[in-house]
Amino acid sequence: MRILSLIEALSLRAKLIAIFVAIKVVPLLLLALFAWGATSDLARRVTYRVVSMSDEMRETQRITGKTAIDDAIEALDNRSREAIEELTTGIAHEVAQFLYDRDQDIRRAAAIEPTAARYRRFIDNHHRLLEDHGAYRPSDDGKGWVEVDPPAPDIRLVRAPLPDNAHNLHYRAPSTAAKVQPRPLFLEITFIGLDGVEQVKQLSTSGARLLSPELRDISRPENTFVRAERYWPELKKLRPGEIHVSDVIGAQVRTQWIGPYTPEAAREQQRPFTPEQSGYAGLENPVGKRFEGLIRWATPVVQDGSIIGYVTLALDHAHLMAFTDHVRPTAARRAPIADPESGNYAFMWDYLGRNISHARDYFIHGVDPDTGQPAPPLLDTELYDEWQASGLPWHAFALRVELYRDQRLTRQAHPSSVASGWVSLDCRYLNFSPQCRGWHDLTEHGGSGSFSIFFSGLSKLTTVATIPYYTGNYGRTPRGFGYVTIGANVDEFHRAATESGRRIADMIALADQKTRDERDALIADIHHNLHQTTIGITVSTLMMIAAVILIAIWMAHLLTRRITNVIGGIYRFQHGDLDHRLKVRGQDEMAQLNHSFNRMADAVQASIVRLEDARRTAEQANRMKSEFLANMSHELRTPLNGIIGLAEVLSLETADDEMREHAETIRDSGQHLMAVLNDVLDLAKIEANRLVLDVQRVAITPLLSTIAALHRVGTSAKGVELVTELPDTACEVDADPVRLRQIIDNLLSNAVKFTHEGRITIRVRERDSHIMITVADSGIGIPANELPHIFEPFYQAENFLTRRHRGTGLGLSLARQMTEMMGGRLDVESTPGAGSAFTVTLPRKAAASEARSPS
Repeated sequence: MRILSLIEALSLRAKLIAIFVAIKVVPLLLLALFAWGATSDLARRVTYRVVSMSDEMRETQRITGKTAIDDAIEALDNRSREAIEELTTGIAHEVAQFLYDRDQDIRRAAAIEPTAARYRRFIDNHHRLLEDHGAYRPSDDGKGWVEVDPPAPDIRLVRAPLPDNAHNLHYRAPSTAAKVQPRPLFLEITFIGLDGVEQVKQLSTSGARLLSPELRDISRPENTFVRAERYWPELKKLRPGEIHVSDVIGAQVRTQWIGPYTPEAAREQQRPFTPEQSGYAGLENPVGKRFEGLIRWATPVVQDGSIIGYVTLALDHAHLMAFTDHVRPTAARRAPIADPESGNYAFMWDYLGRNISHARDYFIHGVDPDTGQPAPPLLDTELYDEWQASGLPWHAFALRVELYRDQRLTRQAHPSSVASGWVSLDCRYLNFSPQCRGWHDLTEHGGSGSFSIFFSGLSKLTTVATIPYYTGNYGRTPRGFGYVTIGANVDEFHRAATESGRRIADMIALADQKTRDERDALIADIHHNLHQTTIGITVSTLMMIAAVILIAIWMAHLLTRRITNVIGGIYRFQHGDLDHRLKVRGQDEMAQLNHSFNRMADAVQASIVRLEDARRTAEQANRMKSEFLANMSHELRTPLNGIIGLAEVLSLETADDEMREHAETIRDSGQHLMAVLNDVLDLAKIEANRLVLDVQRVAITPLLSTIAALHRVGTSAKGVELVTELPDTACEVDADPVRLRQIIDNLLSNAVKFTHEGRITIRVRERDSHIMITVADSGIGIPANELPHIFEPFYQAENFLTRRHRGTGLGLSLARQMTEMMGGRLDVESTPGAGSAFTVTLPRKAAASEARSPS
């Protein structure tokens, strides 16, 4: 609707211009928009294709590089796994062969005469070279260990190869880090009589540090190495030619904590730095206490077909550890010292799953030398709490524990178990290391295998191979002597592939950046061309629109010039130039319109002349009426005053009641007629604009109190209560006191006249800028359809009021006009049968000091 209103408000010229512009410009704009849209869509499609092609190329490069890297990693992983499995199996077979060689040694020992000299010669002739590292000290920063006197590397190069040998030539210098020294193979050789008492004993230099030279009764365990050997019952079961081989036996090495033993770690744990008192752990603690143990071979000594005793050989456990201590499943291959933190090292387990060789010596299973019983191993929280709750020693509690119980990585080592220092590894109870169960399952039938696992913060490949040595008790299980395992950091396997991947990624990133730059340049060119095209389309469209608008204005001016002349003529005629006429040219529609306008102007001019004559006549008649009413009122007031005065005198002097009543009737009628004359006179003054107000400051409360007192006699005679609600404080208003009294008196007179019971209330309400005087009654009320007319002069509400009550119908009209002359208003609210309320609202301050008359 608003748009229609705006259109209707336009001039004819504007409408013609708008129509022409709409017919010509809108299609032009649509065409321009279509061209711009098509160009933008083309640019968008080309940009999308360029970006898609670039992204596809980048993705292809990324996938190609990733596939190549993944394939290389998988190939390297497979080769590394095969190589490490081969290394593990090779170590296991070397260990087995080493153990079988010891079988031959015990057989040769049984064949010699059991004398001290011969035994001395035997043990002195059995040595083996062992590798070890040099002395170490804490690094200057306290975060690790460094070799005190590191050997100089061999920097000699081989001679230049022949051309046929130059392809992929690789040379590795000999290792100079290891210190190789001969060490006795056995700790001791003994001859034990049939009563279990040693009769001959010879100790090697290594054995002299661990074993007693005294001849003892070995049938009693407390007389054996670390009170833990119980081989006498097994010896008595041997038949000629049979061999008994013990488990690995040695005292448990304890540790103060697990992990690097450095000055910095000691400070963090707030403990003294005493590495010599903690277990050896390769590069983590190269000066710690070593595990020292033995494996004992025994066989009967036969003379003349009868067993006369038993010979035993105690193998130094260090020779067994030498097979795993220096192995590195990396490009380094071997090292004089293990690096447990790297995760790249080999270790060995017996047939029961107890560790017997490890880079950290405190992980090797041992016994408590005070009791000769197995030391408590490292336990998880659940199993440790169960053990403590049982109150049993570990060896007794272990008999009731389920082996390999629910092993999983989510379990944790118990802090108290770690803090105790007894942390040997026994796979049967190492429930937070599920690889133990993996090794156990892979060696169930002998053989070897591997799997990957995330452990100790590293992704590790772990291999396992059974040690195929089945002499004595070891022949009772497919695992033989036990098994060798190697843990290798998987990242080490494919480091070359990872480096290649990094280089490929750099190449891809460089190519990707070039592709991005070229793509961005192409997109920028597209956007630039699109911008130029848009500017061209916009400029050409605006120029065409401007031309169309100019043409539209010229055509509209040509078409509307005569219409504009007609409008101008009408405007002049409308503003008083009644003699103006339009020029008639031609015979077209516009000429006929001008001719019709001229005829209409002639008729209108004649009508206006007649109307002006009639207006002057009416005004003259109204003045004459007003003057007549004024003169008549003045002429009637003089005799009426005489009549009223004589009637008053007669009512006071006559003694005849009937005559007095007639005199009072004449007086009341005269007073009523005088009031009517006064009203007529006032109305005439108002209509003639000759009623002048005397505006002054009027105190409302005394004025209303006086008016109420005059009417209280009349209300009391009718039994109607007259109530005044006047302010306690001074209340003043600018008004004509006579006219204000006349207004309130008129309203109160009507209230008394039309109220037969109940009450009449005069109420004053004050506001900031005005006051409100209300005269409310409980009288007969006024019908709602009469309320809009009751303020009209001489209106008698279809005789509703005046037929039963005297009145001329001038009082309310005069009251409203006088109120409005004083700058106020008169309002009414009424309900038939419930009464009426008339409210006079007057401003406290008059708008002007002089008297006002109604406009």
